[in-house]
Parts: sequence; structure tokens; C-alpha cells
Amino acid sequence: MTEQNKYLRSVETKSTRTNNLQNKTQVREFNFTIDEPEKLGGTNLAPTPMEYILGSLSGCLMIVIEMVANEKEISIENLEVSAHGEIDKRGLKGTADVSPYFQTAQLDIVLNLADKERNLTDLIEEVTRRCPAYNLFKDTSCEIKLNWKINEEVAG
Repeated sequence: MTEQNKYLRSVETKSTRTNNLQNKTQVREFNFTIDEPEKLGGTNLAPTPMEYILGSLSGCLMIVIEMVANEKEISIENLEVSAHGEIDKRGLKGTADVSPYFQTAQLDIVLNLADKERNLTDLIEEVTRRCPAYNLFKDTSCEIKLNWKINEEVAG
């Protein structure tokens, strides 16, 4: 094993078709369904793949915020993230030479801390540097924007 490989973590999934445009996906001991809306031929019984991706971006960002806050001994009272993304449908349909992934993503982060006077510039920088999902989006041509509201004040 090379020095670099000892730091790599494997992630495995298995997906099985369950219906038209629907599948069950297994990750470790967890199962979830992926579907499409009825108007696209699915059954609308679960989120779409892209909805899961946007939700995963929010969830990953929240986890990294909490990890970094814990490392810096910052006590979080409340943390919420709302996300909005725009996808050009022509990319998936193949009707235009545009990307099939998110064109834009905006995340509104509300973070309330016990210490209202703490400067959090370093926390924001560390979170954006370390969040895998944020950097995955950033490394595409997706225009990603994080709007931070910390202790009721706009930051970042």
C-alpha cells in the first residue's frame, strides 16, 4: 500500500431497478429509494437523484460546520441550511450543448452560537476548504454561493 492509498476511504453502493425510472439504493446498512416525478415517467414516491445531491450538499456542509466548530471549541445552539439549485433540463435531454448538472446552487446557512462575539472568518474558510460536497460542486462550472447568517448577522 502506498503512503497516499492508506488515507483513501472506499465508498460503495448498490442500486437495483424497482420500477420505471425508480431504484432502491443500498449504502452500508441503509436503503433509500430514488424516483422521478410522474410527469417524467416515474412514480413520484421518492426524491430525484439531483434532489438527493442537493440535500447531500446541505447535509455535508452542516456536518463539516459542526466538525470544525467542535475542533475550535465553538458551541452551536442552532444550525439550519436551505438550498436552492438550478438545472438546465436541456442537458439531460440532450437537446442543447449545456451541462446536465447544477448550473447554480445557493445555500443559506443560519448559525447561532453561544458565544455571540466570536470572529468566525476562520471557521467559514476552514469549512469551505474541507467540505467534500461543496468542493465537488465548486470544481464543476456550477456557480455556488454560500450565504452565512451568524447570530442574526450576515457574514462571509
